[in-house]
Amino acid sequence: MMRTSEHRLNELDGVFERRSRALLLERFTHDVVVAFDASPLGPHNDKTARVVRALGRAAIAGKEIVISLGENGPWGIGRIVLGEPGNFVRLPQVCTSYEEALRRVFAIRRQAFFAGSQSGCEASDMEEVGSAQ
Repeated sequence: MMRTSEHRLNELDGVFERRSRALLLERFTHDVVVAFDASPLGPHNDKTARVVRALGRAAIAGKEIVISLGENGPWGIGRIVLGEPGNFVRLPQVCTSYEEALRRVFAIRRQAFFAGSQSGCEASDMEEVGSAQ
C-alpha cells in the first residue's frame, strides 16, 4: 500500500494529540484546581488559563455546559449529546450560583480528563474542590 499525504497528516495529528495531552497532564496540578475554585470567572494565572482553554477546546459532543434554569438562576449543567432531542441532555445537578455551576463543570471535565489518561492518577482519587459549597 502506498503511503499518502493523508496518512502522514493522520500520523502528525496523533503525535500532536499525544503531546498536547501529556503537556496538559503535566500542567493539571492541584494548584490549578485550587486557583479555578477560588475564582472560576478569572482572572486566571497562565497555567490555570491554559488548562481551562484546553478543556474548553474538547469535542462538542459530550461537552458539559452551564445552563440557566431561570432569569437569574438557579443554574444547571447540560451535556451536548448528538442524536438526543435538541442534541442536549440536562444533568440532575442544580447550582444556586453561576460560579458554583462553573466549578461543577470544571470538576466533571477534570474527572473525564483524568479518567482518559494513562498517568496512573485516577479521577476518583482527586478531591472534589468546591463540591461542599
